[in-house]
Amino acid sequence: MITALLLTGPHIGNVDPALSLVGELTRRGHRVVHLTTDEFADAATKFGASVLTYESAVASLDPAEVFDADDPTVPHMLYLRENVQIHRAAEAAFDESPPDVILYEDAPFIAARLLAHRWNRPMVRLSAGFATNQEFSYYQEMADASGIPGPLEFGRFREALTDVLSEHGMRTDLEEFWYGVEKLNLVFIPRAFQFAGESFDDRFLFVGPSLEDRDDRWSPPGDRPVLLISLGTSFNDHAEWFEACARAFADTRWHVVMTVGSRVDPGEIGPLPANVEVHSWLSHFAVLEHAEMCVTHGGMGTVMQSLHWGRPMVAVPHYAFEVEPMARRIEELGLGRRIEAEQFDPVMLRDTVEELWNDADTFARVREMQRHIGDAGGAARAADAVLARLDNPLSNH
Repeated sequence: MITALLLTGPHIGNVDPALSLVGELTRRGHRVVHLTTDEFADAATKFGASVLTYESAVASLDPAEVFDADDPTVPHMLYLRENVQIHRAAEAAFDESPPDVILYEDAPFIAARLLAHRWNRPMVRLSAGFATNQEFSYYQEMADASGIPGPLEFGRFREALTDVLSEHGMRTDLEEFWYGVEKLNLVFIPRAFQFAGESFDDRFLFVGPSLEDRDDRWSPPGDRPVLLISLGTSFNDHAEWFEACARAFADTRWHVVMTVGSRVDPGEIGPLPANVEVHSWLSHFAVLEHAEMCVTHGGMGTVMQSLHWGRPMVAVPHYAFEVEPMARRIEELGLGRRIEAEQFDPVMLRDTVEELWNDADTFARVREMQRHIGDAGGAARAADAVLARLDNPLSNH
């Protein structure tokens, strides 16, 4: 039996993609300790993990306000502070008996590398979104979309990171630390969806979104075709946008399910047409099983769940800079349509959905991507790779 320590950031997009891997490892008799926030403790436990919690520095903050701050270093300094919090919690819990391997998703990589250095343990990086190499940089894409330079462009951040590394006995070139590639990188999208997918070497394993063990259930209320509409959870405080969507589909043939997140009160959206329902939260995976298509800002979780079920998408990359690459990729691969933020209006949205509904070629391309997801291997392939990374005799499944 091995013990794996899983580090994730404080949002559902950080946590959810790794849960099936947790479930697969624990079903094989291994121990996974998930360091997460209180919000996701139950989800981690459901998939078989032991839970260790930490106090997040950013979970309660409004991302829009953070990234709109006058000081462009604010989001980067908060990111560093979050990693310090994660590192402290892991170190306190495991220093006397370190785990066999550190699994970490993209957000807490500073903490993971500090811990691996201290404990001399191998690491495996887990990427819910696009991977990065010399041909394609997801980080540069996000920096370009946000208009905020990357963290190493700021002297204040470089000094702070250098201090943190020095405090823990790491004296290394910052660029080498920041851009170094792990020996094993599990990417929870199919290679066919990755930008420059064929340029990634065998250190990158594209295992797909690993959704095969989800048991969320939802039933449609009638015979109307179902349309899911969501802006995700992070930059989701725009009640007026959902009101426009409700107007767009009022009294149409569609049954519309809108999820608005915790920053919008469903009661603020109204009056609602009879064919529109609004929820603060509802499992997209469960709704998409019955939906015909999805309107999304482009969050990778919803995009992969849509493709898992073979559902085309209308991407409206509003408000959140990190979704711009996903929206572009959906358009490039012909998996749906894209509406620019400045062009959005209710009539255009409704017309685009109707056009997509009648586009057999798009549905065929989506089904092909669905096949790529099915062939990617999912959690079983990911667990095999983690155990092989440790040269463990239990790696055969």
